[in-house]
Amino acid sequence: MKRFLTALVALAVLAAIPAVSLAGATHLVRKGDTLGKIARSHHVSVAKIREANALEGTRLSVGTKLVIPGGKAQSKRRKVSSRKGKRVTVPASTPAEEPSPGTQLSLADPQGRTAPTEAELTELARAVKTDDTASPTVPPATYGAEPPKAAESVKDRLLRVAQRMLAVPYRFGGTTLWGLDCSGFVQKAFAFLDLDLPRTAREQFREGAKIAKADLSPGDLVFFRTYASYPSHVGIYLGDNRFVHASSHDRKVTIENLDTPYYLKRYIGAKRLLFEEMEAPAE
Repeated sequence: MKRFLTALVALAVLAAIPAVSLAGATHLVRKGDTLGKIARSHHVSVAKIREANALEGTRLSVGTKLVIPGGKAQSKRRKVSSRKGKRVTVPASTPAEEPSPGTQLSLADPQGRTAPTEAELTELARAVKTDDTASPTVPPATYGAEPPKAAESVKDRLLRVAQRMLAVPYRFGGTTLWGLDCSGFVQKAFAFLDLDLPRTAREQFREGAKIAKADLSPGDLVFFRTYASYPSHVGIYLGDNRFVHASSHDRKVTIENLDTPYYLKRYIGAKRLLFEEMEAPAE
């Protein structure tokens, strides 16, 4: 009986030890790191790392967080100083699991923005009549009834949803609010307006009407060639030469300027998927 109880206790202890995820990993670039060195330590090829992070060359910036596709999450320990000056070790974090739908994510960017929930973005995607947002301090006209004001356009709603997603982290191949890549971000933003788009930038480039750069309008999709000869990066145009996209460099959804040298050199065209006939009528 005593041996049986001892075995049960041992099993309970083993079950309490967290398993290391083997689904993937990330690597924080440190001084002296090279792509070859990182690839060897994670047992993946340099080509896969470059593709997963949209890297053009071999130059790495210290502090960059690289996605390691198929790599093994290493349970390294980092050293921190205690108040008494002694060295203590704490386990490094491991890749998080996908959250359940509707879960409020605790991630935040340096500006303090927190990642939105599915429910919040669904609400933001709803058309709001201009009457509902008018200032209550303005008295109604007494000389006659005003004609009904139009509801927000589909473009307005799309841009509102896309910009609320600025705190969502970048994740290669990601399709949830826990992490999105560039085409996953675009597909997700359109989906909140019940508009279906293909999954990849290459497929999305085949949709819609071709638009000249001089004729860009908010809501248009802008495309770039980054790590491949075909369209491999996409964002949503905001106006004023700016676009919002999921950036592998910044590790989150962010806003960039089309005249930034990197994107200016790689820009290949734009497509328009939202037209006036798609606008929702006023109710």
